[in-house]
Amino acid sequence: MAYNNVPIGTSNPGCIVILVDQSWSMSEPYGDGTKAERASLAVNHVLEELVLACRRGDDIRERCHVTVIGYGEKVNCIIDGIISEIPSYLLEVKDTKKKISDGAGGLVEVNIKMPIWLEPLANGNTPMHEAFQRASEFVDEWITDRPDVFPPIVINITDGAATHPDLTADFARKIMNISSSDGNALVFNLHIANSGNKVILPHNNSQFTGEPLAEYLFHISSPLPSPLYIAADKSGLPIEQGARCFGYNIDESQMIQLLQFGSLDVTQIRVLPNPTE
Repeated sequence: MAYNNVPIGTSNPGCIVILVDQSWSMSEPYGDGTKAERASLAVNHVLEELVLACRRGDDIRERCHVTVIGYGEKVNCIIDGIISEIPSYLLEVKDTKKKISDGAGGLVEVNIKMPIWLEPLANGNTPMHEAFQRASEFVDEWITDRPDVFPPIVINITDGAATHPDLTADFARKIMNISSSDGNALVFNLHIANSGNKVILPHNNSQFTGEPLAEYLFHISSPLPSPLYIAADKSGLPIEQGARCFGYNIDESQMIQLLQFGSLDVTQIRVLPNPTE
């Protein structure tokens, strides 16, 4: 399949589905907070970037559809709409701090306004299979209605194993087998952790042999299509032939980098052929 032969624009919107683990283990420390807090912050940053990337003046161009599903004690569809509808899901705007470059090789902390769409939650088991099932149903419907668009992208952020791994694998593979005329839907798995061997876009399982969870997630992650290697390279990500859309034991900065890559860089929302679309 070609990938990127179909430009993303208002006539051919992209589709991004983000799944967020909200099980009890997400209450564990991670970065400057808990896993739940830092994952929700990363998703909020990406949602803001998506809206800004699609904005032209006062208008938000309908270049993509965004769905966010949380799974833990409950499985909830938190956001589901075309990009111009995303601001209506906004819960609040918080004052927070962000570290930026000081221009001399260091970092400086500045005050910013942070839009909040996704709040941190950490309760219950890990019904990842239900989240992937909902994603597969949505992706199938999306492609049925728009057979010639850039294929949808599903990004799963988790810190552990699915409660029902066999069902999860079935639904993940179902998504990967759904295709538009431009290629198969892509499944990214971002496994977050404080320690362990950190692996980004592995091309085989040699870096985590003997680690069942890593091998499991590796096999339910899409191979990165060769035409998209350029996007990975531009994003500063390590890339070899056979790379999978997968990060294991990644820290907060790597989670943000891969989340931005999967949602913004792969879909090329920032570099549309026609900026008026």
